[in-house]
Amino acid sequence: MIARLIACGAALSLLTLQLPACSFNMNVESMLTPPRLTAEQEQIYQALLRDTGGTQVSLKYPKSGERLSAFIVEDLDNDGSDEAIVFYQTGRTTPAENPLRIGLLDQEDGVWTPVRNYTTPGAEVERVDITKLGTDPHTNLIISYSMVDGADYHADVLIYENRELVSRFGVPYSAMALQDLDQNGTQELFIANAAKGSTMPAAFTYSFDENGEPLQSMVNLPETFTGVTRLVYSSHPTGIGSGSVPAIYMDCLTGATQVQTIVLTFEQNRLAREYTDSAAPDRPGTQRPGNYQTMDIDGDGEAEIPANTTPFGFDKAETKPAIEMTKWYVCRGGSLMQKYTSYYAAQDGYVFLMPKRWERRVTVVQEEGETVFYTYDPNELNPDGSPVLQEPLLRLAVVTDLIAADAMQPNGYLLLRQQDGRYYLGKAESGNRKLSLSASELMFAMRFL
Repeated sequence: MIARLIACGAALSLLTLQLPACSFNMNVESMLTPPRLTAEQEQIYQALLRDTGGTQVSLKYPKSGERLSAFIVEDLDNDGSDEAIVFYQTGRTTPAENPLRIGLLDQEDGVWTPVRNYTTPGAEVERVDITKLGTDPHTNLIISYSMVDGADYHADVLIYENRELVSRFGVPYSAMALQDLDQNGTQELFIANAAKGSTMPAAFTYSFDENGEPLQSMVNLPETFTGVTRLVYSSHPTGIGSGSVPAIYMDCLTGATQVQTIVLTFEQNRLAREYTDSAAPDRPGTQRPGNYQTMDIDGDGEAEIPANTTPFGFDKAETKPAIEMTKWYVCRGGSLMQKYTSYYAAQDGYVFLMPKRWERRVTVVQEEGETVFYTYDPNELNPDGSPVLQEPLLRLAVVTDLIAADAMQPNGYLLLRQQDGRYYLGKAESGNRKLSLSASELMFAMRFL
């Protein structure tokens, strides 16, 4: 049915005005121009040119974060006047020297004056953060770099003292985040390193106390983890009254396209490993395709971990269906507890949370471009071991053609959402009074990513 409606919509679309094709031979990079400098930035730039002997200077811009300028003008030492940091490179470097540099300038009688320039450990500036870490009063300049091959990353934590950028520490990383991990009003630097060469995977936190003394914690990660794809910050109950503990959920690569989830906790400046699959071999595993992400799927403030499974009723089938169901787990005392069963359409950007009353009574199949949920009797099987499908309860469809979406609604389909050029529709069948869904239940069960 969906295929016929889409074909009809496509045919009608051909009747619209066709624009002539355009040919572009222009290189994309030639269309990009650097941002126009402000008056202050121009003064800093001219001072930098004089300091480099008039050599051509190429400004370098951070790739991400809130600070995307090649110029950082900030009061780094809290003395009431600004300092300037400039990221740039020149052609005056030896083959063994990294061309990316940092220029440090200060103001003297309102005039920008170069103080020093520094070589850097990276090829590109990934991002720049300026923040306090822990209860230490110093303001930290945190510069993240990518290496020449784009596969390795490094972060430098610096402070400005006595007209110098002073390194507090530098650290390689696979994933990095600034976060109030223990939710006490101060930030920590979180670093995760995947297995690479002789480097063993581990996670670290860094901060400083009120006296500037470093506070560091480290926990080892499983050797199978070769990358980090996602960090989620959450909390989960301790089981004692209404207490909860801050938690970090890490989706980590264990192969080319597979991920597993590890759960860490952070209390009193200490990291601890709460859950990994390897530590609980008798528990449900979290290994799955990488596009199935840990998230707070129900919006209650606690993250849930997805794990794929065979649809209900197909356990004994000789041939497993291509479609899968997804169970969502919460972490409790080092174990996983199931909270929901769902259909997770990662490619279409939605999750349908199945009602509790559907457990072991409703299964899911793909049928003519739709995702269809059927009742079944666990005691009735086809010769190949698959369940005997009974009544349809729900049909879900995703189309990209407005005409097709409009044509479906007179046939009982409810438009649930329009997002990113997609139209999400659902049709709740009313055959089974105990298991059928109301429109409000359907809307609640649909979670859009």
